[in-house]
Order: sequence, then structure tokens, then C-alpha cells
Amino acid sequence: MDHHEAIASFVFDHPDAPVSLYDYAPVLRVRDRLGDWVLKRTGLVHSSGTAIGEWLTALRRLGVDVVAPAAHLAPNPRRLADGKEWVVYPFIEGACYRAEDDQIAGAGRLLGKMHAADPPEAHRLVTHDRPVVRTKEWVERHLASAIVTMRDLGLNPSILEALVSDRIASAATADSLSLAGCSFDFKASNLVFGPQPTLVDPDHAARMPRLYDLAVALLLFHCDLPSAQGHVWTDAQWRIFLKSYQEEVTFVPVEKDNWASILNLAWLDQAVWLLGNWPEGWADEKERRYLVDLAVVDLDRFSLASAT
Repeated sequence: MDHHEAIASFVFDHPDAPVSLYDYAPVLRVRDRLGDWVLKRTGLVHSSGTAIGEWLTALRRLGVDVVAPAAHLAPNPRRLADGKEWVVYPFIEGACYRAEDDQIAGAGRLLGKMHAADPPEAHRLVTHDRPVVRTKEWVERHLASAIVTMRDLGLNPSILEALVSDRIASAATADSLSLAGCSFDFKASNLVFGPQPTLVDPDHAARMPRLYDLAVALLLFHCDLPSAQGHVWTDAQWRIFLKSYQEEVTFVPVEKDNWASILNLAWLDQAVWLLGNWPEGWADEKERRYLVDLAVVDLDRFSLASAT
């Protein structure tokens, strides 16, 4: 399905196919008599578009700053002729992310509100009771790809290889972690920053351990955004984010006891995959600096006690 057909399926009066707002997928700015909107795919990985839309609408009603499907275009989201689910969200104006302290604090507060709200509609999302645990074979396959890329760029992958070996050996998970509706992709490129940040790309959502979602946010927050800094968070930035997050969420003992293990699992899943499967990132000077930092990041720097 081309952009014209997707737009026509929602009865937009839009004579020209708009340019996508995102390099890797169709994220289309469109218009109607009620304003500007974004038309995009949804239900991509875990939950259905309908379940995601109901969860977002419930969060909006609770005052959480996330986009929600445009009500006047019901059914929204809807399955179109290409067999995929498409959704229309409001277009949100905002400022560029500059890694300013108030932006990082606002993002931490927003993630905390999302996790703390956990409305009944979150139970309609696909549920993962435990964090993602990758097999040794899975990790080594993506590591091999990362090593080839790094060597092609004249980079030494030996530290990454050693870290992967150590972190696979120490990998452990936990049961009985607190679950919540999670974006599973909470990073600066998926937020619009105004007086308060708004989540504008929630389409990987699932109900899962909130601690894992927090770990993913820590690792990926500066990924895939030209205005972001070319590194993982500094210790100070992590403390700012975590302090604001904890204004909304109180960690339970099992979360405190298992944070290091969950962060390790998130790195083996999210970081190793990104290092092995993002050639566009390696080709960009700033993103390459971020990826190199992600490859060798000392996870012990990021304590749950950092905000106290």
C-alpha cells in the first residue's frame, strides 16, 4: 500500500503524498478540518493496535502525556488493505532535545507516571511476565555481526567481546517483578519536548516488568536522534532521570535486589542487537560515538540508589 492509499483510507483531503517524518518507516504528517495529524503503522511487535490505542486513551484520561488515537476517525486504529494496522495520532509541536536537565527530568517523570498509572486497559496489551532472556547462541550471532562492522571501521572489538562473555556467564533473571504497561522503546527520539515531554511513538507497547522498561530507557535514550549526545547517559544525567522517575514509582524489594541482573539482560538484548543490526548508525559520526560507548558501557555506574 502506498501513502496515497493509506491517506485515502482515513478520508483525508491530502492531494500529495507527504514526506515521512521518520527515515526508517512511514510516519506521515496529514491534515483535516480539525488539525494536523500523524498517520503511521501500529501494532508492530507485541500488542495489537487496538489494545495499544485503548491503553493510550486510558493514560490520557489519567493526565499522562502520551498521544492517543484521534477519536473522530473511529475506527482508529484500523486494518487497511495491506493487512497492517494503521493509526492516526495528533501531531505534537515541540522543542528539540538538547539533553538539558529539565528535559531529562521531565522524561523520567513521564516514564514514572506511565508505570504508576497502569490502568486496567494495560492488561489488554500482550503480557511478558519476565524480562527478555536471550540465548547464548542468539547473543553470539548478533555479536559476530557487530564485530565485523567494528573491524571494518578500524575499531577494536576486544572489550565488547570480553564484556559479552562475562555478561552471558552472569546472566540471571527474576520472577515476581512488578508489571506495568510499557512503551518498550522509551527514548528521546520517541518523545516531543515542550513544557512537558509527550510520548509520540508508543507502538512497541507491552505489559512487562517495569524495571526492564527502565533499563531499556537507560541504554537507548540517546539512540537515533541527531540532537542527542553521542554517548549513553552520564552518571549525573542518570541521577536526574531516576530521581524524577521515583517521584512517581517506589521500587519494591525484589526490584532493588534484581536491578543489576535486569540491566545486564537489557544490555545483552537491546544493546547487542543494536550493535549488530544498525549500519546506518555506524555510518553516522555522532551515532557511532554513541554505539562505541554503548558497546563498552560500565553498567555498575547506574545504581537504583543514585537518586538518593
